[in-house]
Amino acid sequence: MNCEKCHKNHATIHLTAIENGVKREAHLCDECARQTGAITNFNFSIGSLLGNLMEPVKTPKVSQIRCPECGITYSEFKTKARLGCANDYDVFRSELLRLLEKVHGSTQHAGKTPHTVDAHIRKENELIRLKRDLDSVVKSEDFEKAAEIRDRIKTLELELNR
Repeated sequence: MNCEKCHKNHATIHLTAIENGVKREAHLCDECARQTGAITNFNFSIGSLLGNLMEPVKTPKVSQIRCPECGITYSEFKTKARLGCANDYDVFRSELLRLLEKVHGSTQHAGKTPHTVDAHIRKENELIRLKRDLDSVVKSEDFEKAAEIRDRIKTLELELNR
């Protein structure tokens, strides 16, 4: 694409401006862009720019994170073993999941069921899980695994309809 101003050089600067909802584009060569003031000489190196981008983001320590609603910190929760409000579940979600995994070995509650209903409920739960798995396997295009899951779903559906 040639420069829109001089029509001679190759356009290397592509500018986009949106004013009052109207989008305008300009495609200029380096020389015309400098003449129009669209660009100036920058006093930075790519290394320093990338270095600044690669610096770790400073995040507060988990113990210092505070709920904006009730004001409890995670360290206070650990001391009292009680959350302050319902919002704390969202504020401390990642830490709570880590804690549940550590204490219970899972983040999902299994519970107990009567022996007479247990097998049927297990099959229904497995059917739900398999349907979810099938969706994700199809999205990842693992069609062999998808066929296995589909066959297992059909078998379970037949067993449940008896």
